[in-house]
Amino acid sequence: MATSLIRGRYVICEAGTDTGRSRVITDGAVLQRDGVIESVGTYDELKEREVDEVIGGPRFLVMPGLTNSHHHGRGVSTFQMGTTDGCLEPWIVEGWGRRSVDWRLITLYTAIQMIKSGTTSVMYNHPRTPVTGMADEAEQVLQGFGGAGMRTAFSVYYRGQNRVVYHDDEAFLSRLPSDLADAVRRYLSVTDMTEDDYFSSFESLRESHGAEASGGLVSVLLSPSNAQWASDEFFFRTKELSARYGAAVHMHLVESWYQKEYGIRTWGKTPVAHLADLGFLGPELSCAHSVWLTEGDIELLADSGATVCHNPSSNLRLKNGIAPVNAMLAGGVNVAMGTDSTALNDDDDMLQEMRLASKLHRQPGLERPALDTHQTLRLATANAARPTGFEGRIGALEPGRYADMVLLDWDAMTAPYFEGSGDSVADAVNTVVYRGKSAHVDTVMINGEVVLRGGRFVKADEEEITDELREQLARPIEQETLATRQMAARLLPYIEEFYGDWNIPSDGPHYLYNGRM
Repeated sequence: MATSLIRGRYVICEAGTDTGRSRVITDGAVLQRDGVIESVGTYDELKEREVDEVIGGPRFLVMPGLTNSHHHGRGVSTFQMGTTDGCLEPWIVEGWGRRSVDWRLITLYTAIQMIKSGTTSVMYNHPRTPVTGMADEAEQVLQGFGGAGMRTAFSVYYRGQNRVVYHDDEAFLSRLPSDLADAVRRYLSVTDMTEDDYFSSFESLRESHGAEASGGLVSVLLSPSNAQWASDEFFFRTKELSARYGAAVHMHLVESWYQKEYGIRTWGKTPVAHLADLGFLGPELSCAHSVWLTEGDIELLADSGATVCHNPSSNLRLKNGIAPVNAMLAGGVNVAMGTDSTALNDDDDMLQEMRLASKLHRQPGLERPALDTHQTLRLATANAARPTGFEGRIGALEPGRYADMVLLDWDAMTAPYFEGSGDSVADAVNTVVYRGKSAHVDTVMINGEVVLRGGRFVKADEEEITDELREQLARPIEQETLATRQMAARLLPYIEEFYGDWNIPSDGPHYLYNGRM
């Protein structure tokens, strides 16, 4: 049996416990056997154990692997693919003209980028594809993550209505010139899928790639894409299948103000309240973004045990605002961290995403709340583990959990000088959140296997992967893709006109950063 002892100047066992602090062992060590943690303690307590390899040492900090709780299949960012940041609703349509990709290759590439910033698990939400090609695309994506050794909570999202604007598709298309409407219909028809087909595909994926089939590296989730994009019947069936299979559910929710306004106009209440009326909220549910929540929405989410997956970079880049994370945490909502494939520097760097979150949620005033470093690290570890289907097995370093961990170069993080506070717990956690960079990630272990050593990915040649991807994307853009981009460009003025009278009100915000007196 394969064994290793992982040693660190500090071992962060669990971030942000019930006490508000973190469990940290000074000069600690973790003993893993065949991918499962067997013991955690001081190095002196464990150093006599016979193991195949000792990893790390006094110049490293050891912590649980990070979990990216919301991610899509981009790899090469939307900006790199020609779509600049903009308001979410037209931005989605601009993205229709994305090039076809080798899903295995681009997934392997992005998994490596995540691993290099300390991410060991990902909640991956695949864009809906033609029903005839979905199984093949899912296979390629999972091969990519498998090739990287990454633990994956995999879902394909379902989007069955209101696909151009937040209004009935045919009613909106009837406003367009006939040739443009026909072109949009043809584009949408490629990804048409019945609800029966979607749920059948979920069951097939679960059977072929679920936890048992993957050795614990994959869980398969259900995913209605958003409240406005699926019927009430779809939500009822999702809830029923989730209960039947014990499967988690992942979706987007009130990412933009327009999505909240759709709920008010359609149901006379917020989308969160509508889902609560359907009996859809629950501990199996995770909701990406959740920027435009009311106090009542926060209470409903907290009472149900649902998770909110916070994506600060994406929310800023796509003009959606700042999610009320402090209010959610104060209200008892489980908040996780993700990049949405739209991180600050297009790099899916979870260390940087944590730092952005920790600074973004620091409200002015001595008595105002602020997201502290212990909470911040918990958002990306224990909290993010909860909705993945791997709850209790990842997110902390303790016996019985998977051996998913990260070693950061403590000397590099604290160079050229570090006075510290004399508090080993604060020093360790503060340093990761305030100073940690992907360049400081030395070693990453997933399921007991070292996948990054000395800052280099060891399961494949990263340069070859990057060169192959560069070569594929250097080929001429397909004529079909160019035609789709032209169609989207024609469509954008009609989308902007549609939302023209949806005026965002000037109600008091959750956060007050500055204001006119």
